[in-house]
Amino acid sequence: MKIDESVKKEIQEEMDKIQTPPSLYEFAKNISKESKNRTDVEKSTGRKRERRKLHFVVAAVISFVVLTGSAFLSPTMAEVVSKIPYLGQIFYKPIQEVIWEDLAKEGYQLSAIGIGKWEQKPYFDIELNETEEYVKQEEGKVINLLNEILDKRGYDNYELMVSAKNENEVSSVQKEIDKQREELGEKLMSDLEGAGYPIMNVNTYGPVVSVYIPIADEAKKVEIYKAAIELLKANETPKQVQVITRDLSEEEIESRWMPVMSSIEEELFLKKEYEVADIRYSYNPEKVSITIMTNMKSSDLETKETVTKIRKEITDFLNSEEVKTKTENHKFELIIQDKNGDDFLF
Repeated sequence: MKIDESVKKEIQEEMDKIQTPPSLYEFAKNISKESKNRTDVEKSTGRKRERRKLHFVVAAVISFVVLTGSAFLSPTMAEVVSKIPYLGQIFYKPIQEVIWEDLAKEGYQLSAIGIGKWEQKPYFDIELNETEEYVKQEEGKVINLLNEILDKRGYDNYELMVSAKNENEVSSVQKEIDKQREELGEKLMSDLEGAGYPIMNVNTYGPVVSVYIPIADEAKKVEIYKAAIELLKANETPKQVQVITRDLSEEEIESRWMPVMSSIEEELFLKKEYEVADIRYSYNPEKVSITIMTNMKSSDLETKETVTKIRKEITDFLNSEEVKTKTENHKFELIIQDKNGDDFLF
């Protein structure tokens, strides 16, 4: 895959004038306030708030998250970019940062960029710090600008929304969604603890319910998994479940890998050709496991080519010197699955 000329030009221009625009400083000042006004897509329940956030999209229904990103703006990165198409350019500057900058250049005042997922399709909600009347007037122009920005990176799997800043509260629909998910998480955690299981945390804010247990209780994973499935069925809320063991060292590993995972998610979720449904991670001291769940069938003619492409681009990206430095050369494994959850062997 070749990087198109517009991308090469953009990269070169940015390497010549690496600096942070004033609009991002203003955004950084307000992010704490904005975070309180929007519901975190990865809110957790229980005694310990889950610190892990799926860095791009995880919600199966409408949800929002205020995102900021940091780019690796070093000369070394220019070499990485030249060798790794698309994944390289994303690692260089996250798409939400590009959107913020480009819209600011056009004179638009942003208050937040929401990124979520609706019926397996990623979407962007651009929130303007303007009146609803102004937003209705400018919506078409903003949508066109967004399409141009995303098209430059070859992205074709997304929906766009433009909204006015709401100073008071989130929508009634969003509030109801959050309430249901919070109640589900609280009940599941309570029921599992009531059954005598050592539960650290339960996260119900994604397509897969995550149950976190101490690493010392790893032998109980299967038992807890079965119990969680039965409890969800009993509550008429059948969902997929994963039981994850955690320790403190994993949080440190996750922190190092976070910008890397952001790059992978952006690339894979925003392109139709990859047909990615979800991405899961396991952060262990021995190695980091990345599981890419797709909607592809092994029997389809294009599947092998697509899977091979995903595997090569991500492997090359993770083996680049810049990424190995950021992750302290931590070992990793890459698993790609079909729509039935079976591993692709090619």
